[in-house]
Amino acid sequence: MEQRKSVRDALTDMVGFCPKDAIGWLYAARGFYKLKDYHSVIECVTPALRNERTKREGQHLLAFSFLQTGQTEAAAGAFFKSISYGNDTDWQPLVELFLDQPKLTLK
Repeated sequence: MEQRKSVRDALTDMVGFCPKDAIGWLYAARGFYKLKDYHSVIECVTPALRNERTKREGQHLLAFSFLQTGQTEAAAGAFFKSISYGNDTDWQPLVELFLDQPKLTLK
């Protein structure tokens, strides 16, 4: 089984460099999300989560990426945090997640 390239390696191969700041990493995460490469999104959003200007959207992308990769507990926690950052539309997927998986809890 071939090991997946890191996002840094993939970006260097694709465009020749990596983002230098949180906004650049957020745009890279958006691109990977559009390509449905959710594992790369999870890797890309880390710098965006550390920045006040980008953490709200980064948390939103992280929650949906966890959901798309089957990490339901992580998705629930990420949606909850996303809501606390002001992403009120994330209430719907959080409620749906709990309805679909009644044994799921927030820890």
